[in-house]
Amino acid sequence: MNEKYDVGIIGGGIIGQSIAYQLAKENISVVVLESNKVGAGATSAAAGMLGASSELENNDAFFQFAKESQHQYKTLNHELTDLSQMNIQHVDKGMYKLAFTEIEAKKLKTACKEHNSLEWHSKQQVLAVEPNLSQEIVGALFIPEDGHVSPKHVCAAFSKSASLLGAVIVENSPVHSIKKLGVEDYILSTNQNQYSCSHIVIANGVWSDYFFKQLELDMKIKPVKGECLAVSSENISLEKTIFYDHCYIVPKGDGRLVVGATMVDDDWSTTPTLGGIQSLIGKITPILPAIKSAKLLETWAGLRPQTGDGKPYIGQHPSGENIYFATGHYRNGILLAPKTGTMVRDLILKRKLNEDYVKAFSITRNLAKAAR
Repeated sequence: MNEKYDVGIIGGGIIGQSIAYQLAKENISVVVLESNKVGAGATSAAAGMLGASSELENNDAFFQFAKESQHQYKTLNHELTDLSQMNIQHVDKGMYKLAFTEIEAKKLKTACKEHNSLEWHSKQQVLAVEPNLSQEIVGALFIPEDGHVSPKHVCAAFSKSASLLGAVIVENSPVHSIKKLGVEDYILSTNQNQYSCSHIVIANGVWSDYFFKQLELDMKIKPVKGECLAVSSENISLEKTIFYDHCYIVPKGDGRLVVGATMVDDDWSTTPTLGGIQSLIGKITPILPAIKSAKLLETWAGLRPQTGDGKPYIGQHPSGENIYFATGHYRNGILLAPKTGTMVRDLILKRKLNEDYVKAFSITRNLAKAAR
């Protein structure tokens, strides 16, 4: 059978589902083809931090894009809940980025001068709010807008909402080829079916390399394995997300504390290692000493898709064909999903775009040799 759609999206993670939702809102017929279950890849492995200010330190187009996407969650929180009747577990209590030395504190205090929304909190202020943290801290940067969500619930809410608006979501259907038949006529082939689409969006994370090669594009994405763990303890309570040295603790509403994440280059395994989990425990114990008595609930790992410069590809095929990319979001897929969805929508609908974003995420940009 050959089914006809305006847009075919390859990849049913949070990025693909966000795009499907935004297109379905515009009454555009969409099919999402996912090789596994919706959100089963990097989406389900993420902790859900919305850390625009915690990790993105340059006030560039990437940072502004991230801030806009972070802000979109406030609207989406109500929008998706009303439509899908699913709670995306948006928590907006902010983040503490800790300092253990005066040198670290000085650097964080500088950030306060550059961004009016950030605040420096002394050791006493921090411990008054989070008494379980280490007594060795000298203070923390308070980032009020860096909250968190449940990635699984956001992805599921996007998917259900898109479906209710007419999108077709097909699971367990890996796409093995894209064939061009005409100016606006592509065939996506799976083992079960063929789908005729006027536009194609490639949004399948680290597996996008397969289509780069098929389309003869000199772009690469490598996997960066991230291992996480979850614990619970009746003796530990955290209100805010805690961040230090690329390690985070995210307090979830069900009593869990999610801790992550390792970074292992070019590792395709999604099985956590003893060494990886041990390194997380070694990093987190000095931050939250009481965690040593917590119950270990589970460990897991996922594959972050990293481009050469750490920024995603969000744009149209260099030839001008109706093939679009939304991939390579690396450590920020959950954060960037809302804005990616609206940008790809606007690309397809030929709406006016922020040129700084177009250049920053262009498929043809000069990629730095070293990853961010």
